[in-house]
Amino acid sequence: MFSCTFKPEFNFKIMRRVVVILFLLVQTISQAQDYKSNIKASFSDYLDAIVNLEFERSMDYMLPEFFEIVPREQLVGLMEQTFNNPDIHFKIKNPEILKVEDAQKIDGKYYALLTYANDMEIQLQAEADETSEEKGMRVSLTQAAFEQSFGKDNVVYNDSLDQYLVHSEKDVYSISENGVTDWKFLVLEEKQKAILEKLLPAQLIED
Repeated sequence: MFSCTFKPEFNFKIMRRVVVILFLLVQTISQAQDYKSNIKASFSDYLDAIVNLEFERSMDYMLPEFFEIVPREQLVGLMEQTFNNPDIHFKIKNPEILKVEDAQKIDGKYYALLTYANDMEIQLQAEADETSEEKGMRVSLTQAAFEQSFGKDNVVYNDSLDQYLVHSEKDVYSISENGVTDWKFLVLEEKQKAILEKLLPAQLIED
């Protein structure tokens, strides 16, 4: 009768290898989940800074190389000018991260595409002596401009408040040196394609 005997030390070696493999697998899955959580947490902090008009703090989450093209102080000043313009009342509401794609490594850096949405309340200061005809023209031209930028279905005009409610969805590249922490962000704007070409790998620009 055929019989087979396993040595205890052989069983121990096999079990140890299995445990190590399972540990590494769990660690890999955990890290894969953690980096997306880190992206979401950092981008939520970035949005929070914008919503609360803390523009200097929001710069800490932007890609540092961007400031080689547009100086940090200049960008902060532009944002302050936009949000503090007495002729425009501007408020960001309901920021939401919609999805984070899997990261990919290109030329030593990690890139993960993020999509987010927010609503904006925008009110333009009318002239004191504006006629009803002039108001109609102003509203029509402004709404057409917003619809061209954000899509017709994403722009609603409230006549009683003379206010526009705009829904915006944007794509952002999250960028990290190690692929886990210290994520920086670069918002994708078609009008800034020349700048994006200087900051992103050609592969991502083509995509």
